[in-house]
Amino acid sequence: MVKPRNPPRQQRSRETYERVLDVAAVAFEELGYAGTTTNKVAEAAGISIGTLYHYFPDKDALLYSLAERHLAGARESMMAVFAGLREQQPGLEESLRAGIEMNVRLHVNEPQLHRLLYDRAPRSEALHKRLQAVNAAIGREVAWHFKRLGVAHRHRALMANMVVAGIESQVHSGLIDARKPVDPELLIEMLTQLWLRALEGS
Repeated sequence: MVKPRNPPRQQRSRETYERVLDVAAVAFEELGYAGTTTNKVAEAAGISIGTLYHYFPDKDALLYSLAERHLAGARESMMAVFAGLREQQPGLEESLRAGIEMNVRLHVNEPQLHRLLYDRAPRSEALHKRLQAVNAAIGREVAWHFKRLGVAHRHRALMANMVVAGIESQVHSGLIDARKPVDPELLIEMLTQLWLRALEGS
C-alpha cells in the first residue's frame, strides 16, 4: 500500500484533503475497492485529478489515509468510554457493556468500508504497527479496569489483551462477516453476558 504524502497544514488545503477523504469513504463504501478510481473520487469531490494526486498518489494512498483516520477515531472513541468508566466507577457488567457497545457502534458505521479496510485492502507494515499500537493502548486500559474491578487476578495483562482481541473478532464476525448480520442490541447483550461469566470466576 502506498503511503500518502503528509497531510497539509493550511486550513484551506486541509479542508480539501478531508473532503477528498469523505468522498473516498463513500466511494469505497458503495463501489468497493475494484470499483473505486481516483478519477471518480476527484470528480465527486469537485477537484481536478492533478489536485487529488497532489495529496494522494493513487487509490491505495486514499485507503491508507482512511484506515489511519478510522484507527484514530476508534482509539479516541474507546478512550472516551474508558475515561467515563474511570470517572463513574461502575461494576463489571456495566463496564463490559459500555466497551462492547462502543465496539459494536464502530462496526455498524460504514460496514463495507470497515470490511475493506480490515479484510480486503493491501496493508502496509506501518499500518499494521499502528493497529497493534491502538489495540495495545486499549488492552492497557482494560487491564487497569480489571484491577479496579478485582477480576483477572492472574495474568491480568494477557487476559485484557485476549478480551480485546476476542470481542473485536466476535463483533466483526457477527456484523461484518455474517451473511445476515446479527441485531446489534442482541449482539451487545450476548457478548456482555458471555464475557461477564468468563471474568466473574477469573
